[in-house]
Amino acid sequence: MANTTEEYTLDELNSEIRRKLFAPLIYLLLLAVIGIPGNLFVFIIFRTYKRNVYRTLILNIAIIDFSFCLIGIPFNIFRILYYYTFKVTLVCQILAGMLDFGIMYSTHLLMLMAVHRYRQIFMPLKSQINTENVRYFIAASLIIGIALATPQIAVLQPLEKVQFQNNITGSICAVTWKDSPYYWKVYNFFLSGLFVTYAIVLFFIYGRIGRKIIVRRIWRSKQRSSSSKGKPNDVSNRMTKIALAVSAVFILSYLPLYINEELTKLVNASELSPVQFAVFKIFERSYILNHVANPFVYACFDIRFRGKLLVILKSCCHNGNRKDNEDSKLSLDNVYTIRTSSTKNTNL
Repeated sequence: MANTTEEYTLDELNSEIRRKLFAPLIYLLLLAVIGIPGNLFVFIIFRTYKRNVYRTLILNIAIIDFSFCLIGIPFNIFRILYYYTFKVTLVCQILAGMLDFGIMYSTHLLMLMAVHRYRQIFMPLKSQINTENVRYFIAASLIIGIALATPQIAVLQPLEKVQFQNNITGSICAVTWKDSPYYWKVYNFFLSGLFVTYAIVLFFIYGRIGRKIIVRRIWRSKQRSSSSKGKPNDVSNRMTKIALAVSAVFILSYLPLYINEELTKLVNASELSPVQFAVFKIFERSYILNHVANPFVYACFDIRFRGKLLVILKSCCHNGNRKDNEDSKLSLDNVYTIRTSSTKNTNL
């Protein structure tokens, strides 16, 4: 932000920026309201599924997404509420590092899911990822996530200093910033390269898988295979669609973040209108959508998940209505008791 031309205190500047960031604040609150229960439902429902590799990976992704919504979204809200007055560097480093860990860990789980599906289709006779050895691949993804997030926690995430007139200095725990140190640029360049590489690999894998599924479907229609024989393929295709959709959400939600990093170098935020600045900050946090949208993906492509989710929601609504009825009945009983007691006292 550029230097202000009027005399303000830091608290007044902070209040002013909060007003400008009201829309991103509502955006984050909405994501929290959707993401926290949504990912909790995913964990509860998939726990009831038959144990397999997909179930194991989805449960791990759900845990990361739930933790991200529970920690990452409040952290971003805190960044907004104390935009110029974020004082503790260690808190900024640790929480930003935890977000990076969640991003890296879930990314490698998605890659693992794609590789598993690819090997099933194109290398069916070779050794496969199974329920016994998948834990080792998950552990490797965990270690890679920790290793890639460690630089952020250890040294890389400083507080960005913003100088105003009258020797007023604000401190920001920034998502992206223009005048970042050299080592931060190298780190971001590495992560950006990793993102592009994984996006290309996922595009290639699911492109080949999609083509294979289409060829199989044409062949099956010509052979007029029975529906009983088609059921296993239907289940397999459904899991492929889910894996593809989750990966697509990952790419589309993180792409604006990397675009914003480049725009930050070219655009001066102080020159933006309040609406443009708010949109800029929403796009800066588009990556959070990746950790909120997955329950919608499962509900869209998995009819069994959708059915179980409706049962849970109906049960919650039923229990809520029953509690309201019991409370109303209790209130009426209390009124009746009070009136009866009053009548008795009057008669006395």
